[in-house]
Amino acid sequence: MRKKRISILLVIFALIIVILADSGNLPRPIKNLYDFPYGDKVGHFLLTGLLSLVLNWTALTSRASKAARNGADIKPAFVVLAVSLTLTFFVTLEELSQQLFPRRTFSLLDLLFSYAGIVLFAWATWFFQSRRSIP
Repeated sequence: MRKKRISILLVIFALIIVILADSGNLPRPIKNLYDFPYGDKVGHFLLTGLLSLVLNWTALTSRASKAARNGADIKPAFVVLAVSLTLTFFVTLEELSQQLFPRRTFSLLDLLFSYAGIVLFAWATWFFQSRRSIP
């Protein structure tokens, strides 16, 4: 249950960041990321990476997920892939939507850093979870 709460809080945090960015009201600490070269890219990588880690970890370790996988023989790698592709869809949609807001700009490089965060943190989650479940 605690993992689900953390997942929900992190998703809410990410949504708040998106809303504040779309309205041009990012808080100073987040704006400071833009003060050094590629700081916003680091932000994209870490935010989406942490989302990937927490969402995948929650999906892999929740009781309902384990029960469904045991009954249907769903592999953990498939769970990670499904969660990661879903997150990738929403991240892509968000980046594309920036073209609709005057204070935002679409950046393919931002999107690539977001994808890199999703992939790396998803792989790390799967790797450590699979090592943990070895008898």
